Amino acid sequence: MSYIIIKIGGSTLTNLHESTIEDIVQLKKQGYKPLIVHGGGPFINQSLKLQGVTSEFKDGLRVTTDDVLSVTSQTLIGQVNPSLVNKINRFDIKSIGINGMDAQLFDIVPLDPQYGFVGEPANIDVSVIESLTDSFVPVIASIGVLKQTGQIYNINADTLAYKLAQALKAPIYLLSDIPGVLINEKVQASLNAESIEAYIEQKLIYGGMIPKVQDAIQAIEMGCQKVVIAAGSESHIIQKLQNGHNVGTTIQNK
Repeated sequence: MSYIIIKIGGSTLTNLHESTIEDIVQLKKQGYKPLIVHGGGPFINQSLKLQGVTSEFKDGLRVTTDDVLSVTSQTLIGQVNPSLVNKINRFDIKSIGINGMDAQLFDIVPLDPQYGFVGEPANIDVSVIESLTDSFVPVIASIGVLKQTGQIYNINADTLAYKLAQALKAPIYLLSDIPGVLINEKVQASLNAESIEAYIEQKLIYGGMIPKVQDAIQAIEMGCQKVVIAAGSESHIIQKLQNGHNVGTTIQNK
């Protein structure tokens, strides 16, 4: 199965190059099975502000209280997701918006209670993906439900993308607001586990990039083909990645 996971970050959505949607459409027409996973940070921040709800971050995760969860789920499912679906549906292919609550796509493993209602996806039902991708380009919002209790959970969009890539043994393109992993302000064409750990020790990879690259290595060890971090604002970025152009940072085993 030629699945390709395309993760579009929330901050990237605001500067997403219009050709990116064209590239996704072309993938589908070429016989690939693209899946889009999206965040929505800036949109969530705006909604929280409008509704007077305060939020904070711990370890790069949004602490998700009842109020924050309500705003987050409404924004991702009701605003960001249908907007992306609409952009794809303007072309002559069909897209569908879903989240973890739909078709029992996946279960949730709650994280430490200090983060509130934040969880990780588990037991992804690959048969649901197989059925949907036969006809549609699924656009997946990073919200899920713990089946045992019915409680809704917020999910880090990177984590959801990585877990899907593991389950589907697929490559993943992380479209970001940066052109790749920067070391001394220079984009690294390729990285592996050994070089990543060395750069972290030398404090050349730091901040929010640390969990991104560490999760990438873990995903690859669990079956993901490769992870590419690249700029979502660049023209035809997916086409360039597919054609082997020297853009972004490719993270692989070797």
